[in-house]
Amino acid sequence: MISIVTYGRNDNYGFNLPKRTALGFNCLAEVLSNDDEIIFVDYNTPDHLPTLPESIWDTLTDKALSLIKVIRISHDLHEKCKADSPLPILENVSRNAAITRSNPQNHWILSTNPDVLLVLAWPWRNLAELLKDLPDSFYEMPRFDIPESVWSSFCRTDPAANMAAARDWLSSHQAAVAETVPDWRFQKYLLFDAPGDFQLAPRNYFFRLRGFDESMNKYLHSDSNLAKRMWLLNGGRTDHLLGKFWVLHQDHYRSGEWAKNIGTIVHNDLYEKVLHQDDIEANDENWGLKAVQLPVFSLCHKVQTQRIAWSDSSGSANRDLALTREPDWGIQPVHRLSHYDPAIITLYLREHLQLTSPQSLIAYIGQSPSTLDCIRRIWGEVSPLGTPVFDLTGPTAQADSVEPDVLLVDFYYNRSDYWERRVRLVQESVQRQLEKQQISSYEAGEKISIFTETTDTREWESQMSSLWKPVLPNLRLRPGSSIILLGCSQYVSAYAKFKEAFSKCYVGTRDGTTRRPHLRTFYQRLQRRRSSPPFTTRENLMGSSYFTRRVSKPREHNGTIDLQTLYVHHRLVVLRVN
Repeated sequence: MISIVTYGRNDNYGFNLPKRTALGFNCLAEVLSNDDEIIFVDYNTPDHLPTLPESIWDTLTDKALSLIKVIRISHDLHEKCKADSPLPILENVSRNAAITRSNPQNHWILSTNPDVLLVLAWPWRNLAELLKDLPDSFYEMPRFDIPESVWSSFCRTDPAANMAAARDWLSSHQAAVAETVPDWRFQKYLLFDAPGDFQLAPRNYFFRLRGFDESMNKYLHSDSNLAKRMWLLNGGRTDHLLGKFWVLHQDHYRSGEWAKNIGTIVHNDLYEKVLHQDDIEANDENWGLKAVQLPVFSLCHKVQTQRIAWSDSSGSANRDLALTREPDWGIQPVHRLSHYDPAIITLYLREHLQLTSPQSLIAYIGQSPSTLDCIRRIWGEVSPLGTPVFDLTGPTAQADSVEPDVLLVDFYYNRSDYWERRVRLVQESVQRQLEKQQISSYEAGEKISIFTETTDTREWESQMSSLWKPVLPNLRLRPGSSIILLGCSQYVSAYAKFKEAFSKCYVGTRDGTTRRPHLRTFYQRLQRRRSSPPFTTRENLMGSSYFTRRVSKPREHNGTIDLQTLYVHHRLVVLRVN
């Protein structure tokens, strides 16, 4: 019967965004039938974060979960669409993307916001009953604000009680006052103030208009422009549904965001785009990003899929909490860091792949077949229709340039038989000295740590450099792409070696621009430091590559090469190319 379209992003805008959105979703779902849908366009949420509905799914009712469909528009796509817009969200692009992807079987479309509650009058149990015999027209409704102190007291998962409480609060305080537009020039098509909280029309009306005007990429008046064009399309008529239900808006100005920005906000032109708007149709034939394959998913299905992926009842009994393996008390920092368990490290990698578009190209540089197999299995589970992971160091790798969206750089390191034997001999020698009380236990640990650290660091860097040398020059990494380092840390010399090797690559974008001058400067700085003392120190927990004189340099490196650190796990570093 009806598709409700709305939009937002996971940025905590206003006061208590997660609760406002959960209350809105749950209350909207409560007045819908099982054949209806709520389409939420998550616009420009940072790529490493989940969409807003995903982040609050556990506070949604089963009915809301089943009705919500999410469309994700990435930061990269926003950069292509925004033109001269100063806004992080393009409202009209968002709403149009939802409209063009709405269920064609639904007769009505309601454009509203996710923090709105609809309270029906007593004859109707849901919107479908109200709309069943409603004549085709364009309908507006006034909104009534519910103060923050009122809706903050609501329980997210009890929509029926919340709508009754909000209704009773308005009634008891006689606050259901419709704010009409006082300007006679606008009043005939703008019946009420803040029309964007409720704009209802048949689905074919929106398609005949080609949706919201996407050239209006500043603040305010997009809803007024739509109202004017709907009025023109509808033969100079705008209707309302007063007496049939209330539109309640959760007030959210406590944070002061509106007040502090009001003097600097750039508005769309009210007179040109509303008063003097004479064209019914807006946009070209590709309005609503029709030509773009956007990620679209059912929130319920997404949540169920993720829960199935990590749930395992085999260890659910409440017994002794046994460790997966016995603790390793060995004093070999580099080897322990880089000689990881592929099955475990890819569990944490999964968190980032879940937020990656299925159309993304994921490329792997490394020498661990087990890790690559785990990555391919997890990517196949997360995105069954996704592009297969490309092995840049495999036998089928090509010499042509590659432009991955996610570059996985594997630092997995295996000692050669020779160095494994040398380390064992040193350990045995130190153990004999310790048994003869020729050295203390502290000195024994120091000797083993320094030897293993020195040999492992040299061999590790040699293996990695030979792996990177033929591959990195063929990479083209655009701004917004990710680099994920496995089996590495920001405090080891191999991390700086990777930055050095990476700096010698051509790092460009799809339009051919490059950051070569900055990278050359970075590389020259590293060249001048080659005569610096080796990475050695004494009393530290993680080994001689940690807490050294070069630890203070990563900020300078990141600024020069323009890589932003998004996430650091013990053996996982996620970087973004800015």
